[in-house]
Amino acid sequence: MSTADSLVGKHVVVIGGTSGIGLAIAEHAMAAGARVTAASRNPARHAGNVPAGIATEQVDITSPASIEAMLDRVGAFDHLAMSAGATALGTVRELDSIAARRFMDTKFWGAYDGVRAAADRIAKDGSIVLIGGIASRKHGPGRPTMAAINAALEAFGKANAVDLAPVRVNIIAPGLVETPAFDDVPVDVRTRLLTQYVASVPVGRVGLPEDIASTAVFLMTNGYATGSVVDVDGGVQLT
Repeated sequence: MSTADSLVGKHVVVIGGTSGIGLAIAEHAMAAGARVTAASRNPARHAGNVPAGIATEQVDITSPASIEAMLDRVGAFDHLAMSAGATALGTVRELDSIAARRFMDTKFWGAYDGVRAAADRIAKDGSIVLIGGIASRKHGPGRPTMAAINAALEAFGKANAVDLAPVRVNIIAPGLVETPAFDDVPVDVRTRLLTQYVASVPVGRVGLPEDIASTAVFLMTNGYATGSVVDVDGGVQLT
């Protein structure tokens, strides 16, 4: 069976699946033959971006009850991808703990509740893919909150690969990826980040959502991959 064929007839649920990396994962999974449900806080906002054939659901990732209700509505599923979370930029001088907790509540605790809700619902031969970030290990100015959240996600994913087996759990650690998450970043900060990144990485470009999505499909379809942290970062750790 080829990698592409192994998603045929499977149901893939993507939380954070109506924009950016999550939408790209949903599109790649559908192209590989899966039935796909993309869930987000406000799917109607992104309705024009979601291709026909991908079902949409509303979910509030900060509410465990909302996540559980959404998974009950979608029914049986084989793979879950968690791609919700905003970019947390700012030093400890700039972000107080209240602001930092909001980012943690979405990306880490949202993933925690998503994995917890999926644990007894997902197919036993299925998988969970968490989207972290290379900031866990490649540190730069203004990213302590991102570093902490992504490091926590990596440890959480690895531990669950043991606890939830035979369900497989893997983590993708992207480098800088140009997505709508940057829409809330001031233009001058965004331009500086992108320019510096392109100049510093061996591949000479920023990441695209498709770069991460193809890796997610690989992890869903490779039955021997679990507890892995896959860096898709353009080589930034080499610089």
